[in-house]
Amino acid sequence: MLYNYTTNRLELKILGEEDAALTAKFFLKNQKHFQAWEMEYSPEYYTEEYQRRTLAAEFVQYLHSHAVRYYFFLSGEDLPIGTAAFSHIERSPLACCRLGYRLDKDFVGCGYMTEALRFLIPKIFFFYQLHRMEANILPENIRSLHLLERLGFTPEGIVRGFAPIGGKYRDHLRYSLLEGEVFL
Repeated sequence: MLYNYTTNRLELKILGEEDAALTAKFFLKNQKHFQAWEMEYSPEYYTEEYQRRTLAAEFVQYLHSHAVRYYFFLSGEDLPIGTAAFSHIERSPLACCRLGYRLDKDFVGCGYMTEALRFLIPKIFFFYQLHRMEANILPENIRSLHLLERLGFTPEGIVRGFAPIGGKYRDHLRYSLLEGEVFL
């Protein structure tokens, strides 16, 4: 996997510790926007120091082929507008990973996430020699459900009590994409 890619409108980058100020701004700006869909984070999460440690840990995960996160930038811009993480990467025989993503509140509905994931997903399948990719979405997150359907993911059912959202463990819908279903 390369560190940087370019699509029609985006630059997709793996960031390092030196980019902690950018990621802290991104998460702080979108704190309330992401809150409806994610676990609760401590105030420290939104600091540059916490993000520096996170980026350092993510880079180690990348080097060991356990996870990779790309941040999206509009071409020529300095602040990220989104991120896609491919985590829990397991090589053969399971050959699977989990997909998670976030998009800046000001850029929702513009097709940026679709563009980024259409580009990245085939590369992740190829590079990590995956058979399966999963995503778990809250049932009321209609935009995410439509995104996964546009990308060819198939609904599989309910994952009961998957993650604590809003202070309680919530059921999620599980979607999957198999290697033979990847769009090219």
